[in-house]
Amino acid sequence: MMKRMLLWIYQAGLLVFGAVYLSLRLIRGRGVPGIRERLALYRPELWENLSRLQRPIWIHLVSVGEVLAARPLIEELRRRFPRREWVVTTTTPTGREVAQKNLQDPHTQVLYLPWDLGPVVRRAARLIRPALFLSFETELWPVLFDRFGREGVPIAVVNGRISPAGYGRYLWIRPLMERALTPVGLFLTQSPQDARRYAALGAAKDRVVVSGNLKWDLKVSPAANGSQPEQLRALLGLEPTNSLWTAGSTHAGEEGILFRVYARMKGRHPGLRLLVAPRHPERAPEVEQEAARAGLKVLRRSRLAGVRKWETDTVVLLDTVGELAGFYRISELVFVGGSLIPHGGHNLVEPASLSRPILTGPHLQNFQAISESLRQAKGMLVVQTEQELEQAAARLLRDPAQARELGARAHAVFQENQGAVKRTADLIGLRWGAALSLR
Repeated sequence: MMKRMLLWIYQAGLLVFGAVYLSLRLIRGRGVPGIRERLALYRPELWENLSRLQRPIWIHLVSVGEVLAARPLIEELRRRFPRREWVVTTTTPTGREVAQKNLQDPHTQVLYLPWDLGPVVRRAARLIRPALFLSFETELWPVLFDRFGREGVPIAVVNGRISPAGYGRYLWIRPLMERALTPVGLFLTQSPQDARRYAALGAAKDRVVVSGNLKWDLKVSPAANGSQPEQLRALLGLEPTNSLWTAGSTHAGEEGILFRVYARMKGRHPGLRLLVAPRHPERAPEVEQEAARAGLKVLRRSRLAGVRKWETDTVVLLDTVGELAGFYRISELVFVGGSLIPHGGHNLVEPASLSRPILTGPHLQNFQAISESLRQAKGMLVVQTEQELEQAAARLLRDPAQARELGARAHAVFQENQGAVKRTADLIGLRWGAALSLR
């Protein structure tokens, strides 16, 4: 009875938070993308498509990074269980967009995750009727897990991780977390430390296995939206004498630093060009204002038909989704954002797989194992301040051999850590393969 009460208290808090969140969004005139899907009030066509699925595998991902990291696993499981259909859910609009581009096919439906409230979850679960639910990384949903547990739907947490900050918060609500984790049949974690944290929060130790980090098995497309490297350089108007610095997945508080650093460096390095890719493309107007404060002009990628000459007082703003890897590939220098501010960092594997010299800030708790591997191998440079960022960037531009060596060490770490996709798929197959092979 106590555990059931914990779920009621959790849902009551979620309702209060949701009401405040919706009110603020409406006041600001923004609304909530996909609100009907989030309430499991599917439009007729989608409802019909979901009702036709025959016990699909349902995988939940948060946003762009998780979608890209999960793609090799999904492809491997599709190969092993070719008759099984799929449902892919995301939390963010950009994640949904990337999932539709990269994962959707005639046997896959992409939609938003239903909000974790009893009536909503019940409606979605009864319609979709999954044969297996895969929850990616830190996505732990007490009501959804409870519903699947009562209906006998197997649950696996794949690529599981718990950051130090998240672990501290979860300890405050350990009884609820233990209740949430009880129905999970398998926890496939990135590292031994993550495994210990899951066990400490109530996961059954015999269900916790270290399978490695799926993000090391990331498959980076050789081109961005079909454009080859030389085409991208031509699109940007880059001359052979130009060096491109791409800053990916940046957040508020970081673009200003990058623009100020670039404004100071462009006089000493006239061939340097800067491309900034905000983590959330809808922040483009805000980023443009930040560039103006640094005395720089902005060219948006979405409005870029081709640049004949890229002036030193101009930066390109990547306001599209799915092209960052292509621009990383043609860059002489990469900065990975979410790291100069206490956000937790973003995907370091993508530039490492491309042998790019990586600069990053110190806040990397969301990629702790990956960042430690790169740091120990001296496969990236960690800067603490704006001044250190400028010094490190200038040093790598002055010494291309050092930049190439930094990228080569990053790529070596990338190669050494691959294999998590096969281990994860093997463990899922060992546990539920016979059932998944049947219709």
